[in-house]
Amino acid sequence: MAFSCAAECALSLACARWAARRLSLSGADDSASWPAASPASFAPVPRACRAVLAAYDDDGAGDVPPPSPLCPPYRLHHDRARGEVVLAVRGLGLARPEDYCLLLDAGGPAPFAGGHAHCGLLRAAVWLLDREGPALRRMVAEAGPGRCRVVFVGHSLGAGVAALAAVVAVRCWLGRLRLRREDVRCYAMAPPRCMSLGLAVEYADVVHSVVLQASPLSAKIAAS
Repeated sequence: MAFSCAAECALSLACARWAARRLSLSGADDSASWPAASPASFAPVPRACRAVLAAYDDDGAGDVPPPSPLCPPYRLHHDRARGEVVLAVRGLGLARPEDYCLLLDAGGPAPFAGGHAHCGLLRAAVWLLDREGPALRRMVAEAGPGRCRVVFVGHSLGAGVAALAAVVAVRCWLGRLRLRREDVRCYAMAPPRCMSLGLAVEYADVVHSVVLQASPLSAKIAAS
């Protein structure tokens, strides 16, 4: 009896210690030894944030595609001054049941590019490129070869779609768009876990994840 009580107490203490460490984990702990980002490397992030905020704007201004149950709302913009075609995907819409269906897609991890990806987000990324492919080609051709980049931007649920769309674009669309790998970029704000670790490492030069270090949720996602 005494032994079982002691074992139960030890197990409870171990679980409490583990829970305390997990709950107190901060993103700053993971990056404490990282070098500081240069101003040049961080410069695109505020522009990407503004592009995502524009995707949340429902005032109907600009070229806003009609909503689809297959993908979160998004905006496609040609920034001629910077030579960028920006495709921004908004995050989870609390009043959009389609977004919940997309997030909770029961298909499980889908085999993709030697790894795995979230089935619903991958399907949305492929649909998005198929739908906007002609517009992307037209905008890139208008800018001229070597004078334009395609930038995918997303927040939350849209960050997962944007990240996978960037990977699909690098794998399947470079020839059609007449672009190089370095001409495709993605800035994913608070992204969900949408691809396996091997894919994330392989495309780390293309997909840039931006998370708030003080956010407990971001820390849990990064540590998972």
